[in-house]
Amino acid sequence: MNVKEAAGRAPGVADDGRARSRTRNPEGLRLALAAMLALALGALALAPAAGAAPQHRDGRGSGLGHWLFGHHRFHGHGGHGMPHGEGVETIATGLNQPKKLTVLPDGSLLVAESGTGAAEGTCISGEEGPECQNSTGAIARVTPSGGVSTVLSGLASIGNGGEATGPAEAMLAYGSLHVLFQNADISPTTGETPFGPGGAYLGDLVRFPFFGSPSILARFGPFEAANNPDGGEGTGPELGLENPIDSDPYSFIPYHGGWVVADAAADDLLFVSPTGSISVLAVFPTIGETVPPGVFGPEPVPVQAQPVPTSVAVGPDGALYVGQLGGFPFEVGKQSVFRVVPGHAPTVYATGFTSIGDIAFDRSGRLLVLEIDQAGIDDPAAEEGLPTPGAIIGVHRNGSKQLLASAGLEFPTGMAINQWGTVYVSNFGVLSATGGPGGLSGSVARVGLPASWTHSWW
Repeated sequence: MNVKEAAGRAPGVADDGRARSRTRNPEGLRLALAAMLALALGALALAPAAGAAPQHRDGRGSGLGHWLFGHHRFHGHGGHGMPHGEGVETIATGLNQPKKLTVLPDGSLLVAESGTGAAEGTCISGEEGPECQNSTGAIARVTPSGGVSTVLSGLASIGNGGEATGPAEAMLAYGSLHVLFQNADISPTTGETPFGPGGAYLGDLVRFPFFGSPSILARFGPFEAANNPDGGEGTGPELGLENPIDSDPYSFIPYHGGWVVADAAADDLLFVSPTGSISVLAVFPTIGETVPPGVFGPEPVPVQAQPVPTSVAVGPDGALYVGQLGGFPFEVGKQSVFRVVPGHAPTVYATGFTSIGDIAFDRSGRLLVLEIDQAGIDDPAAEEGLPTPGAIIGVHRNGSKQLLASAGLEFPTGMAINQWGTVYVSNFGVLSATGGPGGLSGSVARVGLPASWTHSWW
């Protein structure tokens, strides 16, 4: 069970009808990325006035050149993401299924938009219906006060008429923009996608340099097909209900001159060297759970659920920390955060979580865990309307846990903390820019944490 399949159990999403043209202008790419370098050197962009209403991306925004020179809904100088009051405050809307977000040096955010989910383009018959490759994936920039602009557009995405699989995370590091792409069905023999050239970059880590054309640093589908590090663990693959060879890279972070990547479907943690070679850092164990009566028969059935690692962070001790979504049957309180030291088996750092979407460390070195849905991915409430809210849970130094936020966190799929300690989440991570229930759309929210957490250090 990969992230794509798990998210498919959330409320459906609708196509917003827009299509972004592919960015293939090397000069525009160079200029726009040069602007990002200027941000890295400390040049701060204008932002909407603090306290302004949530900003919605302007429909004319498209491509890197537009991000640098085009129309922005800026209204003057605003704050730079300093902590606000307690609670969840939406600052930007109109995003297409936003997943991970990362912080730029000026405190603004890079947001990976998976796509519209439209069932149009080059289509194949997938395990759960048509899967269509299109070019609706994008990378957006969101300022601390909610200005939205498009950094990259026209990126590969897969839609099935609801959910989208495409860009999962974007990061500025090593002097370039890097984007990690999710994947869908891969060939068990070659690891290739079934979409041909149109699906270029799906399942890959891609570098977008300041000069020249984008280049693929690592391809995780072929690595999984050739090595299958977890051996197809879990009851699903063992019974032939799930493909034992699967790849869905979902989270990454710079590490020792290269990259560490969590492959949610392969159930492993990988290292990509500066030259692009891939090696295994950890394979995560399955989770003992129980399928309720009526699924596999009249009696409850014990199974080994797949771990599904969805997030990775470097801790204050230099070790790697990995959060897991967990696989079917998605029991509440069964997921963990693992600590990984290269060369050693992963160990449980904290446990008792539900459907982890992301993790991050605050300025004091304490772990924050983002839960997508406190009732689990198979939340019955999602059948009637909004699912049970997600949560941000803080882990104190003594191992105790504290609920920091919940109300207003609706299927959050990414979390980041800026240099001032402000927490941001991508909210409604499976909704597109338009067509959502009640006018809802993918969004970014700022989360104010309680003083009992922010004013303590333990």
